[in-house]
Amino acid sequence: MTSVPLGENISIFVTTFNKRLYDSYAHQLIDTYKATNQKPHMLVFVEDSPSLYPKVDKVKYENIFDFEPDCKDFINRNKERSPIKKVDSTATNFFEQAGRFSYKVFAQSAARCWADKIFYIDSDCKFVDTIPRLWWQQCLPNLTFLSFYDRPNQYTETGFVAFNSASPIANEFFEAYKNWYVTDKVYSIKKDGKNFWTDCHTLDATRQMFKDDPRYAEKPLGDGRNGHIMARDKFINPYIDHRKGRRKFQSNSPEWRKHR
Repeated sequence: MTSVPLGENISIFVTTFNKRLYDSYAHQLIDTYKATNQKPHMLVFVEDSPSLYPKVDKVKYENIFDFEPDCKDFINRNKERSPIKKVDSTATNFFEQAGRFSYKVFAQSAARCWADKIFYIDSDCKFVDTIPRLWWQQCLPNLTFLSFYDRPNQYTETGFVAFNSASPIANEFFEAYKNWYVTDKVYSIKKDGKNFWTDCHTLDATRQMFKDDPRYAEKPLGDGRNGHIMARDKFINPYIDHRKGRRKFQSNSPEWRKHR
């Protein structure tokens, strides 16, 4: 990969959305990023023209397809299998939205051009306070490749995921991670006869592939229970509210308010 300058690029935030989602709710992620004066730059991968978005200091927009053409190929190849999900939909085929969730995986991989440590955040999150300097190292220590919100009896929460792109395992991991989409293997992921095609499930499947590799190290975050794990976590709750699902149309998620 070719390195791309982006200020002091030791650590960056990464997210992905399109103009429709920006107008609906994702603008609040960018607005609160600015209002809370976060220190790392924010890299946003969009599906359309970067010129559609307002300029914000330390926020950089890039077209995802320019950096990850395999993403565009996957989307186009599987349009009928991955229908566009409306913002306010509660469709029962949430777990079958492989196209919708594939953007996250390709954005996480593309972001490695910009920084050693990648902190991916879902576009339905809001910042509530400035993240302090020591937090970053605590979240993703130098010898750790992946930090994530682990729900052992459920699929991983991927509203926030951190990767160390300087790790010796990084290229191999992301090649395998993206390969679920490049080869359409994502559509083979099932449990109890049901389809599970989200990025949560491809991340978990890729983790299993590397768990015995001595170069691979991960750090589970959270309390190890199921449900809205980020909202309960004392480590991230003071700084970020993940308003997943219908919560994105509320000022804050009820679980986040409960644990303040």
